[in-house]
Amino acid sequence: MNSPQFNEALEKLRKAPRKVEVLKLLLAGQTNDEIAQSRGRAEGTVRKQISNLYKEFGIKSEFPGDRALRDKLKALFLKHKPEWVSNSSPAITNEARKESQKINYSGVTSLVLSGDEILEKSGEELMLLAINILEALGFEQTFKMSKTSQDVGYRLKNLENGSNPYQLILSKQKENLSISIPLEILEPHLLNLKYWEYTDVLEDIDLFIKGRFWVLPSKKDIFLESLHLNYWQILQVEGKTVGDCCINTRRYKKDPPIDIISFAMNGYKEYERRYIAVSSITLEEFNPETLSDANAYLVVNSDERFDEKWNMWKVSINLKEALQDFLIYFGKILMDKH
Repeated sequence: MNSPQFNEALEKLRKAPRKVEVLKLLLAGQTNDEIAQSRGRAEGTVRKQISNLYKEFGIKSEFPGDRALRDKLKALFLKHKPEWVSNSSPAITNEARKESQKINYSGVTSLVLSGDEILEKSGEELMLLAINILEALGFEQTFKMSKTSQDVGYRLKNLENGSNPYQLILSKQKENLSISIPLEILEPHLLNLKYWEYTDVLEDIDLFIKGRFWVLPSKKDIFLESLHLNYWQILQVEGKTVGDCCINTRRYKKDPPIDIISFAMNGYKEYERRYIAVSSITLEEFNPETLSDANAYLVVNSDERFDEKWNMWKVSINLKEALQDFLIYFGKILMDKH
């Protein structure tokens, strides 16, 4: 909605003072129940009034629930009539306000959601949410933000020679947001699933990392309770969500019968490799995306764009609860480190 359309809708609304009262209470952050109590009306009546307000200002949402509609209405007034939004946070900069045509959030504390309020967001909306979360954390005090049409990077203000300039990069995708962080920051907090495997190059059984994961601390119990049967014994029994874990075993193999002639010529060389890999899970069965409840963990992968130069790894997020948990968790670590 452009400025003339907004002003026209607002002028029409001014002719109905009761609607204006409901609108201002709505913009102040009151719930339907609180508005109904303060006005002495049934909640159903208030809900209908609010629904009509959304229509009058052209507010629609592809996402279910009232929260997304409220955020869009609030963002619209922040753009055209900010004085009507009584609880807007100073953590949101003027730049963020300009970008808030689709969605706006006023601080970390207001972003906490219950499980049934998790809403999928597009990459554009998740990008704005991520910027607002980092601003609310005070990220700009330590890091300088650089922007392109697709990426937002945070680099140290006091940069030492030879160090990685970027400590966090947000990359907007169509349906998710990719977040890249140096592996040295991520590594101590990851669950690494390893696999014993024979290699022709090494001509031996060796251990390789086949998957890196970050389990949301708030959903550790859900992660363990929802584990795929393939991983139940190796993770759930120990309650393990951080550190290294093997998804198959290396078993000692007895020497084969000794050929006396071969033994005389080659000694023990042919009998030194006595270990074999015993696969309770084959690599064909290993699927990082079906490890457990999809909302309880994030898959961590090498970022091809930044790995070779800065050794940065990434997660892809399409849920705002996971985005909030990840950024608050690692945002604080990055600020404490620097």
